[in-house]
Parts: sequence; structure tokens; C-alpha cells
Amino acid sequence: MSPITAQRIQEVALRLFAEKGYDATTLSEIASIIGIKKPSIYAHFPGKMELFLEIVKSVAHDYQMCWTDALEQAGGLPADKQLEIIFFTISNHYLNNRDKLSFLVRLWLFPPSECSGDSLLALDKFNKTLLDKTAAIFKKGITDKLFGDHSPEDMAQAYFCMLDGYLARVIRYPDFDYESAVSLMWKSFSLGQK
Repeated sequence: MSPITAQRIQEVALRLFAEKGYDATTLSEIASIIGIKKPSIYAHFPGKMELFLEIVKSVAHDYQMCWTDALEQAGGLPADKQLEIIFFTISNHYLNNRDKLSFLVRLWLFPPSECSGDSLLALDKFNKTLLDKTAAIFKKGITDKLFGDHSPEDMAQAYFCMLDGYLARVIRYPDFDYESAVSLMWKSFSLGQK
């Protein structure tokens, strides 16, 4: 089998795991969609959990790169502009990668029982770092009088709640025009911080 087939297996598995969850997805179904026999999957992955964990690694890497890029794009700007750029960068990335978003949400909320906690540990650690970096941006914004005198940590939590809520709606109501709504939502949030 070519590497393209291994990649195709992961693409189809990602979509099915995102839509149906780990338990409801079978290797036979993945193979059928690709047009191969189930044993062909074993040439690349010893089993369904190993395939799932490979996708976890890939989606986690994508998540980390998305945030790293957003933070780099926003660097050096005033705090309010940094937060706006980060919000729009993350939102746009996941508007264009809904399977990855759905997979991440399922992973965080309903990880397979056989999946070790270690697979989520790196993501949890990275999220703690993101929360700290976001709080630091809010702290700078408070110092620069861009935001009201609130707890930077609480403001960072509110920021993540807004972003998480927005992304959850992207999954739940895919036909809504989120690209136009995001500007209004951001404006409402930013006005509330002053």
C-alpha cells in the first residue's frame, strides 16, 4: 500500500470519529468508504485504537500549530488587537476544518474508555499554557488602560468560554453564517471588557 492510502485511512477515520465517535466507528466501515478490505488497514495500523491515537496526535499538532501561528501573528500589537487576531485566526481555521474541530470536542468531552489519559495530558498542558499567555495579554491590556480593572485570569477564562461557545455552535448549527456573525460577537465581547 502506498503512503497515500495510509493518509486516506486517517482522513476517512477522522471524519467518522468526528461524526459518530470512536465506539460507533468500525474499521470495516472505514475500509468500505475507501474501497479497500479491512485487513488492508492493518498494514498501517495494528488496530482501531492505534489509528485513533495517530489521529489524536495529528489533530493535536494541528491545534498547537494553529495557536502558535495565531500568537505569532498577534505579537507586538496592542493587547486588544492581539486578542482580536487570535480569535479570528482560530475561528477561521476551524470554520475551514470542521472535522478536526468536531474530533477535538469529542475527544475532550467523551474520550474513548480505552484511550489512556496520557493522550489528553499534552493537550491539557498546552491549554494551560494558552490560558496563561492569554491572561498575560489581558494583564498588559489592563496596564495600558485598554480594558477595565478586572482579573486577567478571569478575563482569559471568559475569552476561552466565548471562543469555545462559538466553535461549539459551528459544529451544532453548520448552516449558520458564522463568518459574518464572528465580527459582531467579537465587538460585543471587546466592548464588555472596557
